[in-house]
Amino acid sequence: MILMGYKTLNTTNNTAELLAKQMKSADKMKIAKMEGSVDPDSFAAKLKRADEYAASGEHYSANDSIGIMLRQMDEPTAGNPVTKDFWHNGAHVSICKDALYGNSITIGGSSNPDWVHVDTSVGTVHVDLNDMTSLMKCLDLFSPEDLNAILRKIQEVKQSREALSQIDRMQDELMKNGRDQEKEGGESGGEQSVGEAVGVVSAEEMRGIEEKRDKKFIG
Repeated sequence: MILMGYKTLNTTNNTAELLAKQMKSADKMKIAKMEGSVDPDSFAAKLKRADEYAASGEHYSANDSIGIMLRQMDEPTAGNPVTKDFWHNGAHVSICKDALYGNSITIGGSSNPDWVHVDTSVGTVHVDLNDMTSLMKCLDLFSPEDLNAILRKIQEVKQSREALSQIDRMQDELMKNGRDQEKEGGESGGEQSVGEAVGVVSAEEMRGIEEKRDKKFIG
């Protein structure tokens, strides 16, 4: 207790008491069918919304913008998909709910699109590798899990294409070397495939191993 003139100020933590009063007030409003008059910012109102949210079985997708839009859209029927087009941070986004093919979300799109298709919790997301700017503008439309799936798929596609490109460059180099050997009077048929080149290297390594083994036994 703190003395203040002729009055006293109670500094005891009365949070529980205030909460009880709020809950009691909310219950009275509910009984009187006056729920709409409850202060929406009160703890009782927030607690009620939290309970309703938990009972609904919803998860993170409730905070996912694409997920919210999908729930707000009408349900499709056979042969009659439901679509929604909008702009987000200057990027075009198209959502389609199809009774047969499921949900699809298309992000951006260039004049020469190179599409990558990713399965996510909200449907199949179509991303144009030639329009990554649009995707960057729409990252906040997806949950962290879906965003990770999208970025991981893009990385996998790029790595796969880079590997194929390296093989093509190696094949071209081997063919070029074969043609150069023929021009210099080497044996014909000097061109090698990537697989043959790998086989030659493996054979040389094996010969080296055998030579070392023979020397070990001799000496």
